[in-house]
Amino acid sequence: MIFSTDRRSRPRRFFGLRGVVRRLRRSDDGGAGDAGRTRRQPSLEADRALQSERARFAAKLDLELRVASRGEAAMRRELGCAAREFVRRRAYRRLGFVRLGDYARERLGVSARTVHAAAWLATRLDALPAVSRAYDRSELSWAQARAICTVAIAADEERWLDLARRSSVETLERVVARTRQADDALPAGVPTDPDGDTDEIDGEPAVRWRFACPARVRALWRRALELASRAAGEPLADWRAAEVVAAEGSSGRPQGASLGDRALIAAIRLAHRARRRKPGGAARHLLHVECGAGATNDVAASCQASPGFDPATVEPPGDVSAAGERPACSDDVSAAIRTATSSDCPVAAWDREPGPTPIEPIARATLILEPPAPSDPFALDARLAEAIRVLRTIEPRIGRLLRVVVDQRIYRTFGHPAFEDYVRERLGLSARKAWALLKIEKALLRSADFARAYRDGRLSWVRALALLPVLDRTNAAAWIARAESVTVRRLNDEVEWVLASRDALGPDASSSPPPVDSRLVWPVRVTAADECRDSSSHARLQIGAHAAEPVVAPASDGIAPAGAPSDATNRHSASERREVFDVCDAEIRFTGPVSVVTLLRDVLDAFADPHEPRWTALERLLRHVITHWESTPRHHDPVFARDRWRCTVPACSARRNLHDHHIRFRSRGGDNTRDNRTTVCASHHLHGIHDGTIHATGTAPYAIEWRLGVRPGAPPFLTCVGDRYCMPDDDALAREIDGLG
Repeated sequence: MIFSTDRRSRPRRFFGLRGVVRRLRRSDDGGAGDAGRTRRQPSLEADRALQSERARFAAKLDLELRVASRGEAAMRRELGCAAREFVRRRAYRRLGFVRLGDYARERLGVSARTVHAAAWLATRLDALPAVSRAYDRSELSWAQARAICTVAIAADEERWLDLARRSSVETLERVVARTRQADDALPAGVPTDPDGDTDEIDGEPAVRWRFACPARVRALWRRALELASRAAGEPLADWRAAEVVAAEGSSGRPQGASLGDRALIAAIRLAHRARRRKPGGAARHLLHVECGAGATNDVAASCQASPGFDPATVEPPGDVSAAGERPACSDDVSAAIRTATSSDCPVAAWDREPGPTPIEPIARATLILEPPAPSDPFALDARLAEAIRVLRTIEPRIGRLLRVVVDQRIYRTFGHPAFEDYVRERLGLSARKAWALLKIEKALLRSADFARAYRDGRLSWVRALALLPVLDRTNAAAWIARAESVTVRRLNDEVEWVLASRDALGPDASSSPPPVDSRLVWPVRVTAADECRDSSSHARLQIGAHAAEPVVAPASDGIAPAGAPSDATNRHSASERREVFDVCDAEIRFTGPVSVVTLLRDVLDAFADPHEPRWTALERLLRHVITHWESTPRHHDPVFARDRWRCTVPACSARRNLHDHHIRFRSRGGDNTRDNRTTVCASHHLHGIHDGTIHATGTAPYAIEWRLGVRPGAPPFLTCVGDRYCMPDDDALAREIDGLG
């Protein structure tokens, strides 16, 4: 029998403990049963009191959030004022860094984009005095000021301020997008926002790609990304490394396999359709693509289904479902405002009013800013560090309050159907920033030590995000101590090594940090014989023709010996039997342009076998790419391979234009042995070491003492031994200062 889900309509139970209690009560009531009892009616006064208490709690929470957001906006202005001069003069070079991104990650704990965005807004606010005054008085949020500064000039800033005060942030952004869409109406002196559109990558709609596979395949993926960055000569984002892997795989695809162009054509059509749907030429949502075992991954079918693209296949950033499909906008600004303020859009009720008249720039004047007074790089660094220190105390507080807002759905109390709308309208924050704060806030529950270190400001934003994949209650103290003692580059290397070890060796592998200054050996080994065995029937003949002998990378390249059995045939057959029972217990994910995702999927189709799971195509592709890159002729200088083909100066991310530097100059009696040679990039070699900004002493590769930002009469800006921070000896430092004086 199938009973109703309503508990009141279910039949009475006469067996078990509840049945016995019911029969006893019925006998005590003299057979009256349930009729003799009066049902307890809910009290309306209690419900009203509960709603009033919830409203008071929501108002108090919202007030605290708005105050914290205003404090963060004020510190962002201070950060931008210092970063503007710092970036313009490239003061980070005097401190021993050749890239702003390296300085921002190591010293400030943020990305270079955050520094550029703050400097851009500070520059634009100085050119718009009315907007600057309103921003300083907290009449404008960060989101409103950023939208106005994108298009406004001094002649029409008052009209943009009036629009911002009478409309929501979403309406303001729609009007700005329609205004910028008209090329003849955009002033020539307004610079481009460096933050750009968060829903686009390289001018294309952003696609989130997810692929289910066994953990060992994900270990191969991590190795392929590392080799792709090495081949490109610079650190690459995941989607850029995936593009390099797909390009290498397309050039070495099996004989007779062709790449289909229908998916790419469909992706281009989707990009044009997305630009027509949103004013300003940007896609509103991230497309969500799932691949792997049991998943259908055909972009062409979903794109060519019908002219009206189904919004159910679209997912907004942050893994949050959209409140509803935004209505399409017409060709003029007035229609855009009417559309943005229509009842179909989930905006506040006070914003559903007739839209204001569109704003057209009055003049097309080029902005002429007075050059700021020169400042000391070390003083600018201290100013930036102080602004970041205050932000580190504000952001954890915002994250705690936002977690309560999400858990209790407080945003609905203020008329916002989605959390993103509340964050943008009430707080002036971006949804990406809010979800990142929530991600860290939820991770703080893993360990009290981690929560204390993050809220006290001892862990920066970048270091906290790097520790999330490996942090738990047992190893939190060790990872926090390691994060405070090494550079961000070394911390990321150790986290990636632990994750790759767990993927390759299983969940029993230790997740604790490796020993200090230890050599990180990659736990994956790929040979040409393995690649030939794991290829499809069309690819085995082609790959076998070029692989007469197995190619084993030496230990100096960072690949661990796998302890291969004596009989290769038994090893292959055992591996083949194991693959039958492989479980897709891992997932590969990244977000990239739609053209990159379609290219990768076309290449996977070329390596796929219709009688095998989908993840086997990815494994064949990765084995082919790794074997090809590792079998290339070695450089005659072994120092580059020993240093993993990157600059050894602390925190430097350079992988190209590498030089072989003698730690003790040969003109001063230095020899040509390997312990006196290290790999440095051309910028650090020519403009850092030989200019006297950087000093290097000791022996390679792990006992080199680096002193960055050397200055007479004062200690260096940063002192490291390898990638480990250290405090220089006071007596030695005094002698060096006296010698320089």
